[in-house]
Amino acid sequence: MAGHVASRTLDRRVTYSVHFRVDLAKVPASARGEIQKTMDQIAEALGTVPASSPFWASMKDSLMQIEVKRWRVVYRVDQSHQDVQVVELSRSRT
Repeated sequence: MAGHVASRTLDRRVTYSVHFRVDLAKVPASARGEIQKTMDQIAEALGTVPASSPFWASMKDSLMQIEVKRWRVVYRVDQSHQDVQVVELSRSRT
């Protein structure tokens, strides 16, 4: 399922798309759904950050990670393309 795209359209806010550059098929369905939901929520939240915010300077070259249902999800945010790319997905060691 690599390449899955989800997006949210927010009233007068920038729309961020989520692209999975990983194989979601290796993730159990319940965790997969929660990962997709979490990434959609992150994309929605990013749409609320003003373009002039210093937040974007720190995000430019950063990789972010979050744990969802014992899976480590690594992603990057590209403000210029309004894009969230999930670039790594692995079982958490905890």
